[in-house]
Amino acid sequence: MKLTIVMVLLLGSYVSGQTQDSCTALPDNPSCVCSLQDGRNIDLRSVGKSSEPAFSVDGGGKWSYTYNPCYPYSTGSCENVAICQLENGGQGRAVGTQKDVKFDVVGTDVLITYSGGVDKREGLVTLKCGSGKSVLKFDGENESYKYSFTLTSQCACPGKCDADGPKSDASESDSGGSDPGVVGIVLLCVFFVAVVVYFVAGMVIMRVKYDKTGSDIIPQKEFWFQLPFLVKDGILFTFSPCIAYFVNRKSGYSSM
Repeated sequence: MKLTIVMVLLLGSYVSGQTQDSCTALPDNPSCVCSLQDGRNIDLRSVGKSSEPAFSVDGGGKWSYTYNPCYPYSTGSCENVAICQLENGGQGRAVGTQKDVKFDVVGTDVLITYSGGVDKREGLVTLKCGSGKSVLKFDGENESYKYSFTLTSQCACPGKCDADGPKSDASESDSGGSDPGVVGIVLLCVFFVAVVVYFVAGMVIMRVKYDKTGSDIIPQKEFWFQLPFLVKDGILFTFSPCIAYFVNRKSGYSSM
């Protein structure tokens, strides 16, 4: 049973360790590449074009939008922009520039915010790991002058692309194949199924073989009833030196 507790702690540490809290822009390519905490990069250099927008999408009504990752472009009255809002008549408004870019991690996705647009417009591009041709979708205007898009691309998958495009080993599934986050989820599923089987099988054996009833059919009942107290003792044992230190410090005492 101690092995079970150890497995819980290890699995919890493993999965929490796969959580990406940030994606830091690299100094050499601050609007193109960001590095996750596990060292893998999101690299959009091969998705953008050198001097023209890589994507054009319908925004509904009289509006359409063009977007180019990494490299600034000019079209209509939009000059050196990352995202441009175009009216059917040809008038354009800058939504964001390549000079004002911020990367954030939202759940399992990376969000790029492009600022510096006309009248404080901003473009928010959510990166989705996918396969095949890169596709941009307009999601709508969240609030005043904040425009949301979703870019689905193989290069939105961590570590899959470099400046030349998909790497040679990028033929793995876009879910990550050996993505550590997926592996962690699979291990957790297997673990919890094993726990359920343990309790169900144990209760059946205790009832049929040993003719137990009530709470006595729980396998190793004494251990499970003591577990909360064991956890409490472990926490107290771990943090008691720190508590004693701060108490002594507050009271003005020091060890001789």
